Amino acid sequence: MADTPRSFTISKCVLKPSEGSSLKEEYSILGGAPLITYMESVLSPAIALTVTFFDTTSIVSREGLTGGEYIELVVKSGNDKLGDFEITSEHKMIVNGVTNVKTNNQGQGATLECIPEELLVNETAKISKKFSGNISDHVKDIMTTDVKGIQTSKTLDEESTSNKYSFVGNFKRPIDIIQWLQPKASVEAEEGESFGFLFWETLDGYHFKSIQTLLSVEPEKGHIFPKIELPYEAADKLIDAKGNTSTDTIMDLRRGMYANKTIYVDLETHIKTVDDFKIADLGLETPPVLPKGLEEKPTKLMFRILDTGALQKDSKKVDGDESATEKQQDLAKYQNKSYARTNLLFSSTFDAVVPFNPTLRAGKTVELQFPIPEPENPDQPRKLGDKNSNDPSGVYLIEGLKHVIGEGKALTQLSLIRDTFTVK
Repeated sequence: MADTPRSFTISKCVLKPSEGSSLKEEYSILGGAPLITYMESVLSPAIALTVTFFDTTSIVSREGLTGGEYIELVVKSGNDKLGDFEITSEHKMIVNGVTNVKTNNQGQGATLECIPEELLVNETAKISKKFSGNISDHVKDIMTTDVKGIQTSKTLDEESTSNKYSFVGNFKRPIDIIQWLQPKASVEAEEGESFGFLFWETLDGYHFKSIQTLLSVEPEKGHIFPKIELPYEAADKLIDAKGNTSTDTIMDLRRGMYANKTIYVDLETHIKTVDDFKIADLGLETPPVLPKGLEEKPTKLMFRILDTGALQKDSKKVDGDESATEKQQDLAKYQNKSYARTNLLFSSTFDAVVPFNPTLRAGKTVELQFPIPEPENPDQPRKLGDKNSNDPSGVYLIEGLKHVIGEGKALTQLSLIRDTFTVK
């Protein structure tokens, strides 16, 4: 397809000094023809930014830039409805490294790799206290409140989980704990209990949401990408598109995705419990099926010890008092279903390229319309969402996006997923 990027203007791209940087004053790299690449994904707890530029004053060598500087930028999209793309002081993007430094008689080129300040805090923070209660409350505490946590000032959009979980931090990093909690969370839905949570960052802040909630959100008006007529002024034409399938049945069997057994042993009571999981437990409309019923046979055996100490409400053990101990959660069921649901969701992806659109976010949904003619009426485009004819048109979840801005073009690359295995 023809490359038809949207017009744009980079109006600001500056480096700002910090306590740990060698830069003494604000420096603009706007004159160095910066090439900007911005990325976010529902699978990543942090956004990422790289800026490649060429500077005639050789700022990298002259100031000894090695990282620690803050960066801010503004890109004008040329469309009032789309607005501008901005990295401000609130995003706290800091240069993590300077790579690809090349010097010639005209100047010096380099690439700045930038990450949020919260990632640096995550490497130095260690959580040690005990947590009890709703999992979403734990996430909020770790990210915003706990003095040993991240203490971010960014917005946190968290969804309340339907289950509770008690644990001790054990001096783990804050974000590591949140990712560890993701498969342990569930939420009540109209179809029943839904499993699988995601934690990620976008330009708007942090998000802790269930997969079921993300898939049920209606696409926003103006985010429709047909190849022909544009129903909205802010809509985009697809520049390129292709599908990918990452299913590996052998590896899925070895991981126990279709069926597995988990053996729990309570060290206090010496009681053994066994949890059996099958892919059919997810209640899917179109569950994956293997030859000879192999999806019914357990392919992985797991052994776990119950953390009875974390369930104790008080520091003192009270024999015979059941109220002094929290009820043991069915974590094996939660984790198995969360893993299977997430793996199925990301087994098939669709990559698309559209003109630069700064309003898009990872975790949002968009509509793609492919006007393939009907066999009976070849002159008429196929209707949106015609599942009976295997129409690829429909609602897709943005798993990740990448804005590429510079060198005379501005594009948005989308990694999309469609829920093939729909819950009943």
